[in-house]
Amino acid sequence: MKIFYGVVLSMLLCIPAIAADVKGIVYEKKANKQIPLLGVNVYWAETTIGTITDEKGNFTIDNPDTQYRYLVFSYVGYQTDTIKINKDNPLTIIMTQGEAIEEVTVTHRTAATSISKLNPLMVQKVSQKELERCACCNLSESFETNASVDVAYADAVSGVKQIQLLGLSGRYSQLTVGNIPSLRGAESAFGLEYIPGTWLNGIQISKGSAAVKNGFESMTGQINVQLKEPDDDEKLHFYTYGNQDGKVESTFGYAMDLNDKWSTSLMVQGSGNLRELDMNDDGFLDKPMTRMGTFINQWTYNSDRLSSKFGISYLQENREGGQVGYDHSKPQIDQSLYGINIDVERFNAFAKNGFIFDREATSLGVILSYNYFDRQSYYGHNTYDVNQQNVFANVIYQSYIGDTRHTYNTGISLVHDNNDAIFNGDTENVGFKETTPGVFAEYTYMPNDKFTFLSGLRYDYSSLHGSFFTPRVHAKYILSKNTTLRASAGKGYRTADALSENSNFLASSKTFIFDEKIEQEEAWNYGFSIVNEIPVGAKNLNFNIEFYRTDFTNQLVVDMDQNSQEVHFYNLDGKSYSNIFQVESSYELFNRFDLTAAYRYNDVKSTYNGDLQEAPFVNKYKGLLSASYRTNQDKWQFDFTAQFNGDQRLPSTGDNSPENSRADRSESYVVLLAQVTKNYRNWSFYLGGENIGSYTQKNAIIAPDDPFGNEFDATRIWGPLYGGMIYVGIKYNLNKD
Repeated sequence: MKIFYGVVLSMLLCIPAIAADVKGIVYEKKANKQIPLLGVNVYWAETTIGTITDEKGNFTIDNPDTQYRYLVFSYVGYQTDTIKINKDNPLTIIMTQGEAIEEVTVTHRTAATSISKLNPLMVQKVSQKELERCACCNLSESFETNASVDVAYADAVSGVKQIQLLGLSGRYSQLTVGNIPSLRGAESAFGLEYIPGTWLNGIQISKGSAAVKNGFESMTGQINVQLKEPDDDEKLHFYTYGNQDGKVESTFGYAMDLNDKWSTSLMVQGSGNLRELDMNDDGFLDKPMTRMGTFINQWTYNSDRLSSKFGISYLQENREGGQVGYDHSKPQIDQSLYGINIDVERFNAFAKNGFIFDREATSLGVILSYNYFDRQSYYGHNTYDVNQQNVFANVIYQSYIGDTRHTYNTGISLVHDNNDAIFNGDTENVGFKETTPGVFAEYTYMPNDKFTFLSGLRYDYSSLHGSFFTPRVHAKYILSKNTTLRASAGKGYRTADALSENSNFLASSKTFIFDEKIEQEEAWNYGFSIVNEIPVGAKNLNFNIEFYRTDFTNQLVVDMDQNSQEVHFYNLDGKSYSNIFQVESSYELFNRFDLTAAYRYNDVKSTYNGDLQEAPFVNKYKGLLSASYRTNQDKWQFDFTAQFNGDQRLPSTGDNSPENSRADRSESYVVLLAQVTKNYRNWSFYLGGENIGSYTQKNAIIAPDDPFGNEFDATRIWGPLYGGMIYVGIKYNLNKD
C-alpha cells in the first residue's frame, strides 16, 4: 500500500501547471548585424509541438506542460540549438551557420529514441541509450527491442544473420553508414555482423520510400547507422563481453581534439567464438568457430565554411564450422566429414565534405566512398568465391527559392559495382559489372508549421539495364499538437545478385537452377502513418499506427517449392506484394519505468510457378512487449523484452523420404530477454540472458547424418537454434570534459 501511495503522490506532483506561451525572436549575426531568420523550426524536445518563425524572426509557441523545459531551434544550413527554458520571456536566439546538409555533416546531434518530429519521412531514431538495453555485440543484435526489424539466422551452420523490414528481406532496404550506401551485394549476407555495436552512436530506421538524393535502390526503407564521431563528447571507451557459449570480444576506442578544427578517433575490436558446441547432438557445431578483427580511423575538420569527415576501416574474419571432428587444416577433398570455411577481407575508405555559402541555408556536399570485399568460402563440396569492388560518389547542392518555405536540393551521383564471382569453378549466372550515373532533384514546401511536402525525381542510366526514372513523394501534416499524419509513395530499383544474396543455400544439397536471365528488380511502395502523443495523467502515451504496401513490378523469385532438392531463380510472372500493418505504444508507467508494446501483421505473398502464395520464412505476425526501469541517477537498470513470433509458411519437403519430410508451417513461439546493469560514474557492469525460455527449433538440419546426400538441408530455419544463454560484460567510458 505504501508503494501505491508513493506512485499516486509522484503522479500528482507531476501534473502540469498552467504555463504561459513562450515568445522570442531568432537572429543570425552577419557583419556585426543581427538579421532575423524566417522559417526556423522551433519545437519542444521529445514532442511534435512546434512552430516556425515569421519574416521578422518572431515566434510564439504553446507551453502545454511544465515537463517540457527544452526548446529546439533547427534551420537548414545552421547548427541546431537546444535551449533550457527558465523564466526569460521573450527569448533572443542567435543561430550560427556551420552544418552542411545532413548527408555530409560531420557534427550530428542525436535525439532520444523517438519518431522524428520535423522530417516528412517516417524515421524512428534509436539512441545509444536504447542500444544499451541488450548486449549489442554487432549491428545484427541491435534490433532486439525494436518492433519493426526482424533478425534471424540464415542457416544452421554458418552463423550468419539476416534482417527483414516491412516483411521483406534486408536486401530491399538501403543500408547506409553515415548516410553513405554500404553493405552491398555479397556484403549484404554478412555485413550486419561487421559493424560492432559498441561503435554505434545511434540508428535511424526510415520506412517506405527514401529520399531520391540517397539513391534509387531503397524499396522498403533505409537503415542508417550513425557511428561515434571524433568530435563527440566521448574521449575513451573500453568494452569487454563474454557468454557461456564461448563468445568473447573486446573493443577499444579513443578520440581526441587536435585543435579547435581538427579531431580524430580510432576504434578497434577483436572477437571470436572459441568453444565447440553440439547441444542438440546432430553431429554439427551449433555455432561456427570464428575469429574477427576490425578497426576504423576517422578524421573531422570544421571551420566557418567547410565541414569535412574522412576515414578508413579494415576487417578480417574467419569462420570454421560443419561436423564435429572436421579438420580445417586439411583440404576438403581429403576428408569424409562435412566442413564449412569462410574467409573474408574488407576495406573501406570514405570522405564527406560540406561547403557553406554566403547565402543563408545554402551548401554543397560531396560524398565519396570505396569498398573492397573479398570472400573465399566452401560449404561441403560447394565452393563460392567473390571479389567485389564498389565506388560511390554523390554531389548535392542545397538552397531555397525566395525563402526557406521553398527549399530544394539537386545533384549528380555515380555507382559502380564490379563483382567477380566463381561458383563451383564456373562464372555463369554469378557476379556482375555495372556502372550507373544519375541526376536528381528534390523540392520541399513548408508553408507553415503544420504541413510539409517533399517531392523528388531522379534519372539514372545503368550499363546493364538502360535508363529509368525514380519518382518519390512524402507529405506530413500536424493534425493537432498531439497528432501527426504522414503519407508517402515512390518507386525503387535494384540489380539482384542471386547467389550472393542467397548464399545460405550453399549449406544444402540443393541444385541451383537459373531458369532465365534475371532482370532489374522494380517495386512501388506506399505508406501511411499516424503518430499520436496522448496525454494520460502527467505523461504522454505515444501511440503509432502504420500501414505500408510494397508492390513489385519485377522481382527475383527464389522458388524452393518445385522440388525439395532444387532452388529455382527466375523473374516474377504475376503478383508479388507485402502489406504490413503495425501498431505500437509506449508510456512511462511511473517515474523511470518505460513500457512498450507493439503488434505487426504481415501479409506477404508472391507468385511461385504460376501460383500466388505466402512467401516462406515470414512470420504471420510479431508482437513485442518491452520494459525498462532505471533507479535514481541511473545507478541500476533493469530491462526485459518478450518477442511473440507467429507461424510461417515453409518450403515443401514433399520430394524427400518420409524420415526427412517436415511440416509445411512452423510453430509460433516466444523469445524472452533480460538484462541487469549496474552503473558507476565511468563504469558499467551488466549481466543478461537471451532466449531465457530455451525455446529451440527441433531437427533444424534435415539429414544431418548424410550431409553429402540429396536431402541434406541446413537452410530451413524459422526459429531459435540455441537454448538459453547467459552473458556478462564490462564497459568503461570517459568523456573529454
